Amino acid sequence: MLIKPTITYAGSCPLFRSLEMQILNAIPLDKCEWRRTFQRPTKQVRLEAQAQQFNVSMLEKYKQGEWSILEHPILHIFVTECNDIDTYKATIKDEIDAWLKLLTSYGVLDWMILLVETLDMRKTKNILPRTTVLDKIRLDFGSKNDDRCISVLNPAKFEQKSTESFRCLVQRIRFLMLTSYNRNIVKYEDLLRSKRERRNLDGWDFRQYFFLQEDLALIFEKLELHTEALIQYDELDALFSQYVVQQTDSFRQPLDAFNGICLNRVDKFEMRSKIRNRSLPCSLLEFRNYLFERQAQLLFTSNDIPEIAKRLLNFLFSTLREVDYIKVECQEGSLACWSFVCALEVLQLCEQAMEPNEVTVQCFQHCAPIWNLAKDKLYELGKLCGLLPGSTPTSEQLHIVVQLSSGIGDDNSTVEQQQHFLLANPQTRERSPNRKPKKSATQQLKEALGSNQAFEKLYLELAELAISTYKHVARLRSARLVGLDLGKFYCIHMNEPHKAVGFFTDLLRELKTENWQMLSSQTLLELANCYRKMGDTLAYTKSCSSISCCVELETLVRTFYFDEFLKSLKNLNTTLSAQSSMENANFCVLEDHFRILDIEVITPKPIIQDDFVVVQLKMESFYPREIVAETIKLCYELETPPALEEVALTTPTTKESSISQLKVSLQLSYKQDNKLHMSTVSCDSPKTKHSVRRTSSTKRKLSPSVHADFSNFVQAENTALQPGVNIIELKAKAMRVGNWQFKQLSLCMSRLEFLSEQLPISPPSFEVSTKPASATLEFKTLIAGIIQPILLHVSGGSFIFPADAKVTLRCSKNLRIRQALKSNDETNNLANDSTFETILQVPLKHFKSFEERCIPLEVLTDMPGRKTTKHHEHHIAISCPWSRTELLIPIEFQPAMEATCRLHTCGTQKFLQVIMKGLEAHLLLKQAMVKCDVSGVKLVDLNPKNQQPIEIYKTLMVTYLYEIQVEPLKTEEELPIVKVHFVIQYASLEQPTIWRNYGCAFDLVDYTTLFKLQGQLEPNELCRLRTVCNMNLKITKIHENPYVDLMYEVLNDQNLWAVCGRSAGVVSMKDVDSHSISLDVMPLSTGFLPMPSIRLSKYTAGGKTKADAHSKVHPFPPGQVYNSTKSLQIHVIASVSADQ
Repeated sequence: MLIKPTITYAGSCPLFRSLEMQILNAIPLDKCEWRRTFQRPTKQVRLEAQAQQFNVSMLEKYKQGEWSILEHPILHIFVTECNDIDTYKATIKDEIDAWLKLLTSYGVLDWMILLVETLDMRKTKNILPRTTVLDKIRLDFGSKNDDRCISVLNPAKFEQKSTESFRCLVQRIRFLMLTSYNRNIVKYEDLLRSKRERRNLDGWDFRQYFFLQEDLALIFEKLELHTEALIQYDELDALFSQYVVQQTDSFRQPLDAFNGICLNRVDKFEMRSKIRNRSLPCSLLEFRNYLFERQAQLLFTSNDIPEIAKRLLNFLFSTLREVDYIKVECQEGSLACWSFVCALEVLQLCEQAMEPNEVTVQCFQHCAPIWNLAKDKLYELGKLCGLLPGSTPTSEQLHIVVQLSSGIGDDNSTVEQQQHFLLANPQTRERSPNRKPKKSATQQLKEALGSNQAFEKLYLELAELAISTYKHVARLRSARLVGLDLGKFYCIHMNEPHKAVGFFTDLLRELKTENWQMLSSQTLLELANCYRKMGDTLAYTKSCSSISCCVELETLVRTFYFDEFLKSLKNLNTTLSAQSSMENANFCVLEDHFRILDIEVITPKPIIQDDFVVVQLKMESFYPREIVAETIKLCYELETPPALEEVALTTPTTKESSISQLKVSLQLSYKQDNKLHMSTVSCDSPKTKHSVRRTSSTKRKLSPSVHADFSNFVQAENTALQPGVNIIELKAKAMRVGNWQFKQLSLCMSRLEFLSEQLPISPPSFEVSTKPASATLEFKTLIAGIIQPILLHVSGGSFIFPADAKVTLRCSKNLRIRQALKSNDETNNLANDSTFETILQVPLKHFKSFEERCIPLEVLTDMPGRKTTKHHEHHIAISCPWSRTELLIPIEFQPAMEATCRLHTCGTQKFLQVIMKGLEAHLLLKQAMVKCDVSGVKLVDLNPKNQQPIEIYKTLMVTYLYEIQVEPLKTEEELPIVKVHFVIQYASLEQPTIWRNYGCAFDLVDYTTLFKLQGQLEPNELCRLRTVCNMNLKITKIHENPYVDLMYEVLNDQNLWAVCGRSAGVVSMKDVDSHSISLDVMPLSTGFLPMPSIRLSKYTAGGKTKADAHSKVHPFPPGQVYNSTKSLQIHVIASVSADQ
């Protein structure tokens, strides 16, 4: 069928025929831009054309409104080669005028006048005319359409010079053709709209309308506008569905031929001719086949192959509904044959034209249900014709096969045509030349209907292809359902249950994962039938057990399989011994048979090691009758802290991940009048590939994959489980210490073990502890020298004490301990210090486990004889019956008081002052005395006699004074150190009758007076303010000593005295007993002012040796220099001028 727009020519017809081939061949060489009306998008189209001589009969239908855009001329051309104006005026003008009037009478506005010039005006020697023929033509006929009048040099005579003018001619013809299309398509669409609106009137012919609109689609297809052509066919498809419903008698003739679609026909418009020929009956299937083939051809040309597969199922189902609605008489199985051929035809097209890109994935997604449909239709035909494995076709079934084979018809395509159809699309992949092409769908169906073996082979191939395609597009559930059909085929028809088990098991796992309980029960029945045929006693027993626990099934079915389960359970011992290599073969999923409702630890806390742990298990049994469980075990494991990886997952690892933003864009949609119609916000997210789910990736498993560690468990034996809720007590001895959590429940029946995948509720945790025995000492601040209470705290824990158990306390040196005395014992003689011991044994009579006992004790340590405050450190070692090592506890005591001494001088007399300072305790003091064992030294007590006890407490000081008398003959060289012992008695206010001794030793050094310092201020009586006075100093040597050079310093208060002159100096006491010094001082304040202080030091001159380059000053100890100027005051009166 030739589909090209028609161009008519009039005028000089032989001249146009000489140019016809050049013009028609030049039009499709380049694409041109088609600017359409009504703001339709601009398209790039390629034009073709055919030329015919002008005939008025072609315009009659156009004038009557019964025209077809496919047959209607698209452009009318008047051709002339007149180059003489007189000839033009005489004849050509009238011919053109008559031609245009004729076109105008039919309403045709698409015309062009072509002037072919045969004379080169530039070479003529005559004078150029003022106006040419072309100017006259434009003036007469193209005043408003001057672009429709064009001249061209004759290519036959001016081959080189006519190229440019000929190119302009071709471009003008293309432009005028597109302009004509704009006008004619709009008018033709109005014609179609008016025709379609009359479809409910009597006498409306659908076939006439069908060809009118299809002509428009063919025009769009010729212009390579496949999308718009497809829209026309989609509208015809919808309108045909409505027509079939309203006019049921049009396609009610018996269905003798049921050919499927053929996407690579020899003549793709063969069926169009049959539909147009009203004398030949056209069936509903043929009409539908033609529509789908045209749609598929357009989609294939547009490289939208997945859309063909997507539309197929809708096409098949809607056609079958229409056939059923109008009740067409057809051979049984004919529609199945038609559906199978259509499905396989599309599948072969998709398989041959696939590319390794995203189109392949989309194509697979739509091809998977088509493979499944082809499998189902083939199975339907095999069942009808007796082709199933194990069946022998009867004579009636053979007759059906013959009728179906004849109704299918012959293949309408050859191998060369198939390859040509595929090569029409340049994006189809190349095929190997040695590869044999596949048979057509019709040939495959005929072969399958010809023998049982061919049917079986094709059915298995289609089923495997459906399963693999479903898996490839991640539709695992659909793949499992196809596997169910394939499993039934293997088990029922081929008697190969071992091949069907895998399909049933995969489906059962998928259904349980998605909680399809009823479907799971039906699959279990199929699986049990397979195991029964295989003779697998163990698997059959497990299947019967699961079926009897399916509450969705009828009670009669459950009871039957429960009895089968009990029978098979008795034979498992011998069966399992023969299958020892099967690991975990006897494991079953506990959740399929029981439901754990609650787990509670009823043993009171705390749970001690070697105690019994009692757990109450609340469990529901799904069995229809009572069953006895030999053992029920609930294992528990030590709690482990959460993994660090889980914490890391909640925190962003990179900065980019925390600040990543979505790519959101705003999209605005406008109407034709540029008004806002709709606004949307879209997010461009990257495409993710679908992950393929495998059998091992499903969550629900048919048999437990993990067997927990049952080293620690609670159990119950020989427990009868009733249908419904059961409460069971599990018991075991707690052998190990730690925090435990329940992990898995195990229930054993004969050789079957039911294991839980996971406990459905959050299982409670419990702690098994072994509380150790302990002994501690509790005390507050301890004070040395007085009795202090402490507390021995003994905690028994889980230790079992013997009858003679005791705790031994061993004290360090100078620390003693005893048990606290009762109130009546304090009045006895036992209240003295003799009851304190360094080692104390405390008996623990009738001491029980987990008992706690506090035993009061008392400690006493001697008060340290030190002069400064310092903590006194001790320790107590505790020996306990539950431990072989001693526990060493440090103890610190604070002194109750401290003693210090000071040496005072008065001339040559020496006095010792002992100061007692209270620290922490409130004590009583009496009978203080000192003694010195050095001969020649005597200490005279200057304190009052017969004193009452003196109280001393914190921040209070008590002073004792003694005079030191040394014999004159005992020089300091003979007695460099004098040891003095101070002893005093003290008692606490709580026990005033118990007196203890406190002693302290002092060492007296540098106690001999070596120099005496005297000072006098003159005038003593008339010392006035800011008047210079003379201060006389006198240094006297009392005892011989090695110190020759002395340095004196006047340490005055700058606010009271001012020294006039030097305030320091060095004097030499060599060979002299005394030395006098005179200084000038001036008082700065009135009143009784202390005399300026004088300090005397040892002086060592420097420079005598290299080591001593600098002079040094060393102070005297307090007892070697007697300063008589201390405590002297000078009365300073105001000056005379100030008084006035």
